[in-house]
Amino acid sequence: MDEILQPIIPDSFDEFIKENPPENKEREDTMEVRFAKERVEWTEKVKNMSTMMKRLPDVAELMTNIYTERQRAVEYYHYLMSLLYKIGKTYRKQFTEKYDFYTYKSQKRFPNEKVKEIQILADLSPTVFLKEQIENHSKFISETIKSLDSIIFGIKNRIDIENLLNGK
Repeated sequence: MDEILQPIIPDSFDEFIKENPPENKEREDTMEVRFAKERVEWTEKVKNMSTMMKRLPDVAELMTNIYTERQRAVEYYHYLMSLLYKIGKTYRKQFTEKYDFYTYKSQKRFPNEKVKEIQILADLSPTVFLKEQIENHSKFISETIKSLDSIIFGIKNRIDIENLLNGK
């Protein structure tokens, strides 16, 4: 629990996503694997904190660690949300450019707007995939924060139960 949570994606948004993200499966797989590892790590942390509530001496250590871990999770969640905002901005810009291209410059004609939008989404699939991965991971981190909050709430109840058992 003393390890420092490192961002799993670059600090610089320019490094993270470029105007035209590469259609590189390796990059997507790497991010997918990293997010999966992060989920396993956070799940283990929550599981360990939950088991620490069994013994009262461990609760004191838990109380000192849980707030640090919660803060790390909150900071990480907001980091993911800032990336999601930037990706959304890039996505909207790319969508507009593609829409204008297919509407006014392309020789390709579409029978209706829906078909044109499907073509645009296909063109922007790397960006959409990236956006969906980060959204999914941010939801997981949000739920992890809720789990940590539940443990924090449970600490008081655990101490109260111990006091009742000791006749206080």
